[in-house]
Amino acid sequence: MDKRALFLEDGSFAAPRTVRNIEDVPETHRDWYLPEAGKEDGRYILNHEIWKKVREPYEREVERIEKAMADLKAKHETDLEREKQVRKREKIDATLRSTCEDAGIPAGLIEGVIALLSEESTFEVDDSYEFGGVVIANSNGTLNSVEALVENFLDSDEGAAFRGKRRAAPSDGYFASLIAGLKERR
Repeated sequence: MDKRALFLEDGSFAAPRTVRNIEDVPETHRDWYLPEAGKEDGRYILNHEIWKKVREPYEREVERIEKAMADLKAKHETDLEREKQVRKREKIDATLRSTCEDAGIPAGLIEGVIALLSEESTFEVDDSYEFGGVVIANSNGTLNSVEALVENFLDSDEGAAFRGKRRAAPSDGYFASLIAGLKERR
């Protein structure tokens, strides 16, 4: 808002502090202005009493509204950031849970596996991919997919207790497991 504007957007008189030409002021408000002392260019200044009565409350209200708008904008940005973090956390939790289920970890142990993996790794959602992003695990500076992280955990000694019945055999022992399966059938 221009504090020197004579009229507001709605067409009402704005009562600026000074005016260059008294003829620009509506006839009903000309008595509000006095010739500015010490100025020879014909400027007029708003009477101090009128200033206090008309203009100051208006300016305080404008300042209050501008502050409220700035506060609302900051609150909105904070709320958006918080919502974004919640969506990321939900995406990470859903990915960890579904990956653990797909790996055959018993349902009662999934929370424990997620807790252990969360202690060892940090998770981020890479939004550059389509369909809502991909969860990436960072373990000591090494980036992995969540699937690879769960598989590596289950292949480790620490993850042995969490292996379920549907667990696939590691690829390096695939043929040994086939032979063992064939021997059992006899």
